[in-house]
Amino acid sequence: MKVVSIAYSNVADSIVKDKEFSPKGKVLKKIERQGKVLLFEFEDELTSISGLGMSGGWRVSSEKIKEKHTHVQIKGLKENGEIIFLAYVDPRRFGNLHHLKKESKLKWLTRLGADVSKPEFTVEYIIDRCKRYPNKEIKPFLLEQNHFAGVGNYMASEMCAHAGILPNRKAGSLTKAECRKLKKATDLVLAGTVNSGGTTFSGGYKDTTGSQGEGVKNLVVFYQQICRLCERTKVLKTTLKGRGTYHCPRCQK
Repeated sequence: MKVVSIAYSNVADSIVKDKEFSPKGKVLKKIERQGKVLLFEFEDELTSISGLGMSGGWRVSSEKIKEKHTHVQIKGLKENGEIIFLAYVDPRRFGNLHHLKKESKLKWLTRLGADVSKPEFTVEYIIDRCKRYPNKEIKPFLLEQNHFAGVGNYMASEMCAHAGILPNRKAGSLTKAECRKLKKATDLVLAGTVNSGGTTFSGGYKDTTGSQGEGVKNLVVFYQQICRLCERTKVLKTTLKGRGTYHCPRCQK
């Protein structure tokens, strides 16, 4: 796709952090994901990195996108001559966009750890992180993108629940068997949300068409009153490192 034009809203300065190049006139070769960011790969080794924050998302349409809170709009021309629009929509404006050249892109990506949805995220990787940072509480630790890229708050609670691990356990206390359970739990949580079109909470995630995901149907402790694993125990809510955390005192040890 060749970018014909790119337009920014009057509040885009709070979102577009770097402008080492302009996408206008460039050919967009592919879009990839690394952790919680999208990589728009252009010709000449140029990349736009898009962090979605809590409520940001990209829309794709054959017509100009007029959705409220549209802060960046790209008009492109496909190889067959069709016009396509890509728009970044973000009600809370917590997201960010960086137009970077190769050197800056590589430096920026060093802040991300292993992507938990990719082969680089292994049991051995989890064991290594837990050994290196034994005093970190496991649930907040999972939220650190420089170690576990792609994990959001609800995911961390759900991963701990499926693994049977208390969220305030110190990473160094996890056994190798528990690390294996955590890897399986991660795969399970990811599969559930992907197969349900994402997980949408109030004012949150929408896909490229603006539709909400149904991943909330798969939650077992997050925002739940009764644990959906044992179906008998009241879920407890606590706060760890400033983030709401849910767990089942029966299923998690």
